[in-house]
Amino acid sequence: MRFRRLFVSYSILILIIASLAVIFSDIEIKKRVIDKQQFILAAKEAGFEVTDDTDLFEGVRGLATALNASNRDSSLTYQFYVFDDRNTADDEFDIFRKTLDSTFVTKDYSSYIGQNYLVYKMEGAKDYHHLCVVDNTLFYAKSPNEEKLQVRDFAKEVGYN
Repeated sequence: MRFRRLFVSYSILILIIASLAVIFSDIEIKKRVIDKQQFILAAKEAGFEVTDDTDLFEGVRGLATALNASNRDSSLTYQFYVFDDRNTADDEFDIFRKTLDSTFVTKDYSSYIGQNYLVYKMEGAKDYHHLCVVDNTLFYAKSPNEEKLQVRDFAKEVGYN
């Protein structure tokens, strides 16, 4: 009788551990950083025109690169920034997030934190915004709400989801 109870208890424990392992296997603890060339390649493969807008941000402290990718009518844009260090990128993420929160009426939002990244997704009344910082890089996307799945797919492809 004792052996049977012990066996059942261990079996249940193993099932619980296996279930938790499956659940947590999809959660990323650390994200891979991409460089400007990888962003350009991914954006061009998705059919976007890419421009280097670094000169437009001369006054931004610690900014090394600013890229903009947009579709033909500019309704969907992806921006990629590379900063000198992670602290500067984190500061810019906070500024960006606060600006989004104070500018747009929010229908829904979510935030995620990992070892080397922060993600903020917001659906406004008309627009969807996706913001992600990974180490010293920052990714921002804006689209009409109807195209938010396209943004999420691109963000996932480049690892900034």
